Amino acid sequence: RGFVTSYGYISGEIGYMDHEQQSYYDFYQCSYSEKEGLQFKSLKEDKGIYTNYLFNRRAKQIIESHNAEQPLFIYLAMQSVHSPYFAPTKYFTCFDNARCTMQAMLNSAEELIGDVISYMKKAELWNDTLLIYHSDNGGPSSDYNSNGGLRGSKSHLWEGGVRTAAFMYSANHEIMPNRGSTACYVHSTDWYSSIVAVSGGWSTYKNVTGLDM
Repeated sequence: RGFVTSYGYISGEIGYMDHEQQSYYDFYQCSYSEKEGLQFKSLKEDKGIYTNYLFNRRAKQIIESHNAEQPLFIYLAMQSVHSPYFAPTKYFTCFDNARCTMQAMLNSAEELIGDVISYMKKAELWNDTLLIYHSDNGGPSSDYNSNGGLRGSKSHLWEGGVRTAAFMYSANHEIMPNRGSTACYVHSTDWYSSIVAVSGGWSTYKNVTGLDM
């Protein structure tokens, strides 16, 4: 699908520590090149390591080894805050209820994002970076999740299932001269048009689905 490498699991969810889906191990590293074709490796040696730590390590490797003269695209689909609900104890600030577990998972995710930003800064890539942060759906109906009073939940077409928070950021005002927030509806197809607009690509790409937000 256009990626040079991929890293992580293939199924919908795995254990955060054992990396298993039911009875099989599901954590891999894949790569593709014209010379070697598709390379596929099961990372069983990493069993027992919290997945966010593994994603952190891999992101650091990619950023530190990247040639700053070339473009870089990283799609970091963190496991947090997806089920099964788990986080290491150090991320907990309370233990009273299920929402404490969700908050701990979010604390872990925020740490990962903060580390990735620090790696980008150290590699002198941050000033040319566009960061997009978003969720794919609302939370499932459970004690762990809250959709803020919106009707429905994950898998529903009501707002509780499809309405999420998101943002786009760049430290470089030349990349993003217009800043602010909107209460307008933004659809997933608008991401493409917005990214193309920020990159200055409209002279090449026209008649695309979605709006430049």
